[in-house]
Amino acid sequence: MRPESAAPVAEAPATPVPAAPAARDRLPLYQRVWFQRTVTWGLLLIAWELFARRVGPFFFPSLSDVADGFQTIVGDGSLGLVAESFTQMLVGFGIAVLIGVPVGLLMGTFRPVEFLLGPYVNALFVTSLAAVLPFIILVFGTGFEFRVAVVALFAIFYVTINPANGVRSIDPAVLEMARSFNIGPVKRFLSITLPGTLPFIIAGLRLGLGQAVQGMIIAELWVTIGTGRKLTTLGLDRNLGEFFALAAVIVLVGTALTQSLMLAQKRFTPWSGDVAASVRGAN
Repeated sequence: MRPESAAPVAEAPATPVPAAPAARDRLPLYQRVWFQRTVTWGLLLIAWELFARRVGPFFFPSLSDVADGFQTIVGDGSLGLVAESFTQMLVGFGIAVLIGVPVGLLMGTFRPVEFLLGPYVNALFVTSLAAVLPFIILVFGTGFEFRVAVVALFAIFYVTINPANGVRSIDPAVLEMARSFNIGPVKRFLSITLPGTLPFIIAGLRLGLGQAVQGMIIAELWVTIGTGRKLTTLGLDRNLGEFFALAAVIVLVGTALTQSLMLAQKRFTPWSGDVAASVRGAN
């Protein structure tokens, strides 16, 4: 007598589980970033316009004055001065990068280099750089070389100290393990040190670029040439609409350059997060 086989049990159709709504769809409108930014900027612009009407155009321009000023600087060639200033700034910043990044890597890798250069780098880092501008004028004059030198001086400490901190942040156990596997110093640098330091290098470039823009403006204000001379003339003539329009262009260009480095950091070092504040602890 054959045993009866168990009758197959029909499986109930699986009930589809609705996908969880995205986090941004669950947030109320007032908690969404774009809404908060829109409201913030709207309130700032309203406050700007009210304040301008309160004090008058001699002391503060209205938004319409700034718009008219932008049309003026587009027509009179002032944007060409901005382009020339930023070109010279990029030259000085490039010199700072070519010198600062290798020196920073050497300082972080070799203790004798840190012992030799560290005190001077840290001392100049906390020194008011405006105090050395007369000396730079004596050495380079007041032309192209002066502006490039000032920009390089303003930027070089950030692009030096941050890579050095990046090298020091690498786990010594990882380097020791690489040595135990007989990995040479060049390969250790290319496969461990450089990838581990790259987020710090890019963060240093971001910080240094902001300082380079400041150095560009300060240098031109000191010797009253280029964009600095234009800003000085507009301020003395109380053409505040053009003054603010030109200043806004400088800020926007500098912000665009900084954001490009931020995008590069997210693209090439997505694991790093934001280490831009690491330089603040270096003394």
